Amino acid sequence: MLEGLASSGLQMITIRQTVPFVGSSVLSTSVIISCFLGALALGYYWGGQQAPERYTRSLINNLIYSIALFGIGLSYVFVQFFFQSIADITQGMMFLGNPLLHLTLFCLVIMSPLVFFLGQTVPLLINTVNEKTRKSEASGNATALSTVGNVLGCLITSLVLMYYLGVGYSIFINCLILAICLVFVVDWHSPKTNYLVVFTLTSLAIIFSLNVRFTDKLFAATTPFSNMHVAEHPNGRRFVINRSNASFIDDETHKGWPYIETIKKGVFSQDMLGKDILVLGAGGFTLSAEDTHGANITYLDIDPEIKIIAEKYFLKEPIKGKFIANDARSFLLTNGKQWDVIVVDLYTNSATIPMHTSTYEFFSLVSSKLNSDGMAVLNIAANPMLNDAYSLNMDYTVRQALSRCITDITDYKDSMVNIIYFCSKTTEDSNKAVASLYIDDTTKVAVDGYIAAMKLEKWNDKKKF
Repeated sequence: MLEGLASSGLQMITIRQTVPFVGSSVLSTSVIISCFLGALALGYYWGGQQAPERYTRSLINNLIYSIALFGIGLSYVFVQFFFQSIADITQGMMFLGNPLLHLTLFCLVIMSPLVFFLGQTVPLLINTVNEKTRKSEASGNATALSTVGNVLGCLITSLVLMYYLGVGYSIFINCLILAICLVFVVDWHSPKTNYLVVFTLTSLAIIFSLNVRFTDKLFAATTPFSNMHVAEHPNGRRFVINRSNASFIDDETHKGWPYIETIKKGVFSQDMLGKDILVLGAGGFTLSAEDTHGANITYLDIDPEIKIIAEKYFLKEPIKGKFIANDARSFLLTNGKQWDVIVVDLYTNSATIPMHTSTYEFFSLVSSKLNSDGMAVLNIAANPMLNDAYSLNMDYTVRQALSRCITDITDYKDSMVNIIYFCSKTTEDSNKAVASLYIDDTTKVAVDGYIAAMKLEKWNDKKKF
């Protein structure tokens, strides 16, 4: 059961540790699960092929190898070194530079051997049972206990260890579980056992220092969702989440990154006194860092720790607004409130938007939660030239789900930049509205332009008062 506990913990930790480098998506998760199951099957097979005289020795060796691979190979320091090295080596190579290929390589080099060693545990233990016990009974008991351990490992690692203690402690505790397994299989009368104990304790001390002590110096918090820390900037502070410069605040002006200032300008250009604004993806809570302009601002983020870290290390003051810890799509589906403005700024790392918050259905859900004259503001990292499938399809998806979208970009170049969409709520009337061409044969452009200019002049006169 302890082996199953560590095996599932390994899978959860691998998914979590690779998020800052490949993002969180069904693609990355499928790669990890496939490599895990493939290595597990191979481990089961190989364990069943071992000679009887090697059963105990193989168990001990496999547990020692597993502790070392788990504690060092899955440490953030090694994971960062691995992915950055591969990215540097394959830079500019179209196929070899694919992050999913890097993830596959990591799984094959680190995770799969570890699972292979742990997978041998069940067949090896079955072969060491008392001769009076039927093999079918022993196999059923061992497999059942291992599966129970798998279930508990998933729940305990993700919902308890990573949630309350962080990723570093989760790795150390799983290595400690494997060390406890050693206690039950070693021969305590053998003189070599003393060396094994010293080696194991030394390994655990190194693993604790690498994953807990060192990680505590790198990050303000390591939650089930993010690695967070605050870094200095010549003019202020940067809030770094999963290796992404999520937010910036100027010490003097309290202004943020250019894209957030663009959002502020669009949102607060009109009278927002008493209006309700929902921000999906809290970041550093910089939308209201300067002023709320009389609006009621609600921030929503899946990570409950983000508010604590932002207030303590980034803003160094309480946030201006209300905070809710929840999944964005789940909140919109279950909350009946209508909003005047919904700002969507959701990322798992520097460029990856969660799949379930980047589809036509999600953006349509955002539209349905706006008041009749409400506005949706989306921060999308894409290529402004729309010359790749992702950027072109994302632009099309947004414009189909929402109405009358205009965009503002932080930079115009052939790479990923922040594109800010300002869109209206989609209604039956907006669907009926059909644009028409201005042609030389009519005066329509002059008439429409004159009417629009008159509306603007009236609006400016109202602002003076």
